[in-house]
Amino acid sequence: MQKLQFSLIWLVFIVNTLAQNYYPTKDVAFGQVAVGGGFETVINLTNRGTFTYTGTLILLKGENKIWNPIVNDYAISNGEYELEIQPQATVTLRLTGSRLESGAAIVVSRDLLLDNFIEANLNYFSRSSGRVTDRVGISPSMEFYLGSVPFQDFKTVALALVNGDLSGENLAHIDLSLFSRNGDLLEKKILNLGSFFHSARFLYELFPGQNIEGGKVEIASDSPIFGTALTLTAGELSSLPLVPSPVSYNIRMTSSEGYVASGELTLWAEGFFTRGYLLISSVDGNPLDESVLTLVNGQLVNGQLRLSFTVPQDPFFSEEATLYLEHDSFSFESALVTSTWMQVFLSDQSTLNGIFELNRKD
Repeated sequence: MQKLQFSLIWLVFIVNTLAQNYYPTKDVAFGQVAVGGGFETVINLTNRGTFTYTGTLILLKGENKIWNPIVNDYAISNGEYELEIQPQATVTLRLTGSRLESGAAIVVSRDLLLDNFIEANLNYFSRSSGRVTDRVGISPSMEFYLGSVPFQDFKTVALALVNGDLSGENLAHIDLSLFSRNGDLLEKKILNLGSFFHSARFLYELFPGQNIEGGKVEIASDSPIFGTALTLTAGELSSLPLVPSPVSYNIRMTSSEGYVASGELTLWAEGFFTRGYLLISSVDGNPLDESVLTLVNGQLVNGQLRLSFTVPQDPFFSEEATLYLEHDSFSFESALVTSTWMQVFLSDQSTLNGIFELNRKD
């Protein structure tokens, strides 16, 4: 197996020690690229910044293999194509090949400066006798830990998953769960993807022997992955959303003064960023007159969860505050998570702290 090599020193610098690899609006990834056999892929990139965007298109397939399709009629080498996009300009990359192949595409910025940004989309073209017979637009892939793809026709759904770890050291352990239309678990499969591994298969290949009408496949990974979901019906392709799924918890917050607040917390991770909702419904077992839904924001990097957000009315004194929760080895797969919280009251900057406990609902 030929290892994918990176010749750029800056790429190693950007990777550093982060488990996640891609910075929204600085980098972009697509979980499935197809060339040859009547297919070509077109990627459109635009620079929304005020300074020139420079980066590299990296192409991979299979188990960390160099992939060299033709890019804009140019035979690339080492699976890389250099990019330079002027402010507000748009660049189109046309990927073709002499035989049918598929892989993944990642555009990595040369810097993390805030004067150049990238936006992108992808189109598949199917041609016959030089004529376009089908065209499908795809949005950029998003890194996730948990996602699901609901479907009507099991036999038509294809799933491409990528471990985009740039460090070359991270193995993603992925649980694939197939559910019926009624939510019954039918089968589970374990998929291990090494760094820069790309796997693209139909669901009937992943779950041979199954033939159901309606249901979903759930994807749970212990490290961030990205991908693309498609349907192929009567020779025509369509895209399916593959985005992060929420995880719900019962939350119990005990303050240093002995008060106990209870409610619900829902979280999901979009690459580095964590979002969700908090709803406190009772204090010391007494239901609140009115529960206030709070928007939760934070980040999850290398297992370190840091949530910091404004609470319109804190559960203990009904004052506006900034709430901070942390955990140093967080996983969405954990049934129980316990760590510390602190809040700062906006009126006088006084603080209150304590312990929180999350119990996963499913």
